[in-house]
Amino acid sequence: MSLLELLPGVWEGPGEGHYPTMEPFAYREQLTFARLADKPILGYAQRTWREGTDVPLHAECGYLRVDGDRVELVLAQPTGFTEVHHGHDRGGVYELGLTGFARTATALRVDTVRRRWAIHGDDLVVDLWMSYAGVVDGHHLRAQLHRRP
Repeated sequence: MSLLELLPGVWEGPGEGHYPTMEPFAYREQLTFARLADKPILGYAQRTWREGTDVPLHAECGYLRVDGDRVELVLAQPTGFTEVHHGHDRGGVYELGLTGFARTATALRVDTVRRRWAIHGDDLVVDLWMSYAGVVDGHHLRAQLHRRP
């Protein structure tokens, strides 16, 4: 089954963040995927909040483009980044490698970002790695999301 059929809807759940340059933290994440007419494209919106509060931590938005088993994720973040990722379906696991990255003059000096989505029915595990502050490809975030009914 294609991501175009698997992902539409709202996914929510708890996450954990860590990185050598910061204290570990818990958060809540919400991903929303919406079909864009009859095109092989999903709108993508992500939001996170500090666990147990309504304090927002992060947001990003963009589009997921699907062509057979090929996946392209194009997104923008209010922190001054844009990312272009490419990946393939590996049996319900999508490794999204960065092929294009830009940042504004005032954004943090993040050098790379890598993402993985693993889908198992109504569960979606999201992982993110980044290269920042001398740490190369350090694991930063993991969220375990469940599709909202």
